[in-house]
Amino acid sequence: MNKRFAIVIVLGLAIVGYVVFNSFPHQGLAATDVSSMESCYTGPSPTIDAKVITPEKKITFDGIAYIAGHGGHIAIIDMRTMKPPTDVMNDRIVLTEAGSEMEGKIAGMDFETVKKAGGTHGQAILTEGGNKVLVAGTLDGNVYKIDLATGKKSGPFKVGEKFCGTIVGPDGKVYFEDMADGNVYVWDSEKLKTVDKMPIGKAVCGIQWTKNAKKAYITDMPTGIVYVYDWTTKKKIKEITSPEMTFIHQARMTPDGKYLWVSAPNEFDPGLKPGTHKSQVIIIDTAKDEIIKRIILPDDVRPHDFGFSKDGKYAFLTSRTYADDSKLVVMDLRDASIVEEVSACVSCHKPNGIEVRIDKGSPLLCGLEINWLAKK
Repeated sequence: MNKRFAIVIVLGLAIVGYVVFNSFPHQGLAATDVSSMESCYTGPSPTIDAKVITPEKKITFDGIAYIAGHGGHIAIIDMRTMKPPTDVMNDRIVLTEAGSEMEGKIAGMDFETVKKAGGTHGQAILTEGGNKVLVAGTLDGNVYKIDLATGKKSGPFKVGEKFCGTIVGPDGKVYFEDMADGNVYVWDSEKLKTVDKMPIGKAVCGIQWTKNAKKAYITDMPTGIVYVYDWTTKKKIKEITSPEMTFIHQARMTPDGKYLWVSAPNEFDPGLKPGTHKSQVIIIDTAKDEIIKRIILPDDVRPHDFGFSKDGKYAFLTSRTYADDSKLVVMDLRDASIVEEVSACVSCHKPNGIEVRIDKGSPLLCGLEINWLAKK
């Protein structure tokens, strides 16, 4: 009888403990709790508002963020501290002079040119000879290589006309999306030469692939179209459009390959008229190739590119404020809440007396690449 009584007591305590534990909200998210993250994409509402909240504890990550900008340099944010860059010598990589994406040739049309060369706009990390190398494209169609261990820079190498995104493809080659001629340029980083060129749209900005590399998605900035390509045949199979995608930038695949995030800051309406739509993230289901969710962002969060934490719990947005700053924004994917905003521009510009003279005085960020580090 005593043994049976003990077993009953233990089971009773276990049940009570379970009920009490689950009656309180939890700050963390268990590694196996996928349903709460999935609801961010598949909940009943077609839209979700991104609320800004302040977490109890500062959220950090084991990585270094490299963020391109129109100023001609790449801002560096140490995600282990999430402190804004302030040192002009150590917190940035200078590649070229300043320049704007809305100058010169765009989608085959000629606009006023203020600078002869463009700023930085996108970069990708590769491993060559055991070393990590940053390959960056610029708004004058040039490419640079930076050894992240030594800081040694090589280039420029002339490849295209006006680059937006820079992505490593499934074949290990670097893919540059061109806003001037609508081509995707394929570049061999080791041989330093262009190996292919694909005409896609008017002013393409980003390209991503499904995990099996059967499909590719290419964003066309001024038309607001996401092209879906059969990557085996290199033939277009679909165009994804929406009245809420009037002016788009880059796109990123979620770590599980199920969803494509498309940046839709919507600065302009069709015909490059002043924008009238909310800034947002468009989420595409890659199994159906359909838009299944829209995350509506605050007016001062205008995304250009994305990244994701390795566990898929957080998204990172390079965001333009169209004021005196641009930021790295951290989003919790349980509910699409904004839990961190790190200044990437004014924190360095202001103390060093730097004045932005292009883009109506607003420093604009572009592509994001994260160098994930081994945990110490």
